[in-house]
Amino acid sequence: MRNAWAPEPGRPTWGIVLGDVVRAAALVSLLVAAATADGVAVAVFALVLGGTMVPRASGAPSWLDVGCSAVVLAAAWCAVAGLYERVEGLDLLVHAVATGALAALAHQVLGRVGVAVSPVRPRATAALTVVGLGALLAVVWELFEAVGHAFVDDGIYVTYWDTVGDLGAALLGSAATAWLVARAPVGAPAPATAAPPAAPAARPLPSVSVVIPARDDAPALERCLELLAAQTLPPLEVVVVDNASRDRTAEVARRAGAVVVHEPRVGIPAAAARGYDTARGDVVARLDADSQPGADWVHAVARRLADDPAADAVTGTGTFTDMRGGRWACALYLGTYYASTRMALGHTSLWGSCMAMRRSTWWAVRDQVERIDPEVHDDLDLAFALGPRRRIVRDRHLRVGVSARSLRYARRRRWERAIRTLRLNWAVAPPWERWRVRLGVVARSSAVRG
Repeated sequence: MRNAWAPEPGRPTWGIVLGDVVRAAALVSLLVAAATADGVAVAVFALVLGGTMVPRASGAPSWLDVGCSAVVLAAAWCAVAGLYERVEGLDLLVHAVATGALAALAHQVLGRVGVAVSPVRPRATAALTVVGLGALLAVVWELFEAVGHAFVDDGIYVTYWDTVGDLGAALLGSAATAWLVARAPVGAPAPATAAPPAAPAARPLPSVSVVIPARDDAPALERCLELLAAQTLPPLEVVVVDNASRDRTAEVARRAGAVVVHEPRVGIPAAAARGYDTARGDVVARLDADSQPGADWVHAVARRLADDPAADAVTGTGTFTDMRGGRWACALYLGTYYASTRMALGHTSLWGSCMAMRRSTWWAVRDQVERIDPEVHDDLDLAFALGPRRRIVRDRHLRVGVSARSLRYARRRRWERAIRTLRLNWAVAPPWERWRVRLGVVARSSAVRG
């Protein structure tokens, strides 16, 4: 009986939840557009869904996350519903508000990537930066409209005076945002004589077992094992689960020095669970046979869980290595996956090609995961079993290369597996119950902090 689910304590805030609600609305909007076979609307909402991921990925404050995401989604709906033509002045208002919000977000992203504000006049520099970013965004916006009018849909309204009005409104919105940024308090610099704070002592790194379920995937597995052999922090062991392979999978694994475990029941759920049971490390990391980890991947997994004792599991992201624009395509693919599964789970999901969990966590939930049914997504099923009481961290710096075969082959089968996994777990706890409990914990934690 699956009952070990509950919200993760403390961490969520109302801002995070509201941001996820807006992202969920963007995903629903995309699905509605796809169902109505409106190609333009599909393209618009696909861009919006990707855009709503940016504030969360950049670590923007909750108010900025919710504001930018909501404004962009509202702007898209106004365009799709034809409100700009029916409501006079709405177009100018949306351009002003949306450009100002996006300029503030762009300023936040620049700060996150290390583009510093001038220490001499920080407020003035920040304000000018926001205005400049707003102007740049306004020009890009108008170029997109012109390209859309010329090549996609001539119903997109583009005239000289419309463009001038939109640019003017965007500059006014950016200027208003810049004024707000300039009025924001700036922290006083530390005294020159103050000693720098002592760096906290690094926690000892846990041992890591890497589990790779594989079936008839010898060439890809050989490359993955080569990359694991070149890690800056060698894993304690690599466990390859030979899932009734008919090729050289087991031979390749043995030659590379991996522990080979045989699982005769065909299916990733059985193979992955067998590997997790076998692992001896403090941390059980998971890769697929086609995963291509960087040289510091094992170290990054160990350090992430060592520095965050409250985290039970960590999940990462990837890059499609065998297609053009693989990083952006994978970002859209995984962004959609994480956003949609978060709605179903009430918390962050896991991605089997790049994830890890504490061995103690696995042994606490191992009896709650599906081991027999091969038509279940094992990583999503495991995330359901972990539940919101156990904290899953999504780390965008934990990245692997992967094949794009998930996009090319058996797409219908993958969709059917997703539905099957949801039905299996929602029979235990439907999404509204999971969210009700999670929001209750959020309210209690907010009251405690207040």
